[in-house]
Amino acid sequence: MLNLLNRYFLNYFVWWYLVQSKIIIAKIFGGWMFLLNLLNVPPMLKNLFRPLYQDNTRMGRIIAFPIRLTWVFFGLTIELLLLPILGVVILIYMFLPIIPIYGLASYLLNA
Repeated sequence: MLNLLNRYFLNYFVWWYLVQSKIIIAKIFGGWMFLLNLLNVPPMLKNLFRPLYQDNTRMGRIIAFPIRLTWVFFGLTIELLLLPILGVVILIYMFLPIIPIYGLASYLLNA
């Protein structure tokens, strides 16, 4: 019985929390970084003081800074609003295996 418990029950938790959680967290972080690049925030920060579309006129230089600054602001705002949601998703993922155990224990204690 102890061998069966070790083989299936404990190995499941080792797999869930050590192996699979690394993969899930890497995918969530990868999606977050993909959105950061999709919103074009790093290139906008890198080229913040350069003219838009190589328009080297004075008006092109004046317009480029506020447009890029606004773009960066909204991109970072979206990313920062998404961050707590992703944190909640990770917490839910971590608590998912505990829910059936809690339900079984409460059923057995109340029976």
